[in-house]
Amino acid sequence: MRIKKKHNNKYLLSKMGVSWVRDFTAKNVAKIDINNRTSNTDATLFLRNEIANYRQMKGTLEDSRISHPNIVIVSDGYNWEEKQEILAELPYKEVAIIGTNKSLAKWKMVGERAKVKRAMSFYVVNNPFPECMRFLPSKHSYFPNCIASLRTNPKFAQEYKGETFFYSPSNDTHFSSQVSLDFTIDDYRNPVCAAIQLAYLFDVQKLLLFCCDDSFDENKPGSVKLENGLWTYPQQFISQHIIDANLYWLKTNGVRVGDCSMGIKYDSADYIEPEQIPQFFREEDEQTLQL
Repeated sequence: MRIKKKHNNKYLLSKMGVSWVRDFTAKNVAKIDINNRTSNTDATLFLRNEIANYRQMKGTLEDSRISHPNIVIVSDGYNWEEKQEILAELPYKEVAIIGTNKSLAKWKMVGERAKVKRAMSFYVVNNPFPECMRFLPSKHSYFPNCIASLRTNPKFAQEYKGETFFYSPSNDTHFSSQVSLDFTIDDYRNPVCAAIQLAYLFDVQKLLLFCCDDSFDENKPGSVKLENGLWTYPQQFISQHIIDANLYWLKTNGVRVGDCSMGIKYDSADYIEPEQIPQFFREEDEQTLQL
C-alpha cells in the first residue's frame, strides 16, 4: 500500500499502479485529481458536453440534505437480470439503491408485468460518449432522479425523462474545466466510483456493491480467467482496483462495505452471498454475520 500527501490531500495508489485515488472523506481541502487521464481529444469533448449540459441545467444536489445509512450500488454485471429481484426484499425506506451503467435499462421491477416491484432511489451516469444512449430504458418508462456528471453525453441528459441533477468531476493535472460547479466529485470517469462518493455524502454506514462487474461465462478473445472461474477483460482489473481504492477510504472511516459481484475480490469489501443481502443490512454486530 502506497499513500502520498499532496495539496493537503492523501492519495492511495491503486493496485497495478494505474491511478492515485484521493481521500474523498477529507474535509476543507481542494478536490484535485493528480492523475493525468485526459487527452486533448477528450478535453475538447468534455468542454463541449459541459457547455451543453450547463445550458440545460436546472439544479444540483449541493443545497440538499440527503441521508441514507444503508445503500446498494448496482450495475448490470453477471446475471443482473436474474439476480436483481432479491433487492425487492430490501425495505424502500431503509435501503436506498443507486443504479449505474445499464442497470436502469435492464430494470425489471417496474410495470404491470413485474413479478416483484422495487424503486431505484437514484441513477448515476458520467459517460461522455454517444454509447451513453444505450443506458436509457427502452422497455419501460421508469426514470428515477438522475445524478449526472456535467461531462455526460448531452443527448442522454436531454432525453432522460426524470429529474436530473449535475455535478462537476474534479479536474486532473491535464484538464481544467472552464465550466464548473461547486458540487464536485472525484469520479475517475467511472459511475461506480461516483456512486461510492455520493454514498459517503449521503451519510452511508453500510454499503453493498451488487453486480458491479463485467464478467462472463465463456473464454472470449483477449479475456482472462478470474478466480471464480468466470472470464473478464484485463481493463476491468484496472477499473475495479480504482473502485477498491475508493472503498478503502470509506472503510477507514468506519463504513461497513460488502460486495455481491462476480469480478475481482476486493481488499476493502467482504463478499456477501445473494441470499445474505437482507441480513447484511439487518445485522448490527459485524462479528456475528456468517460470511
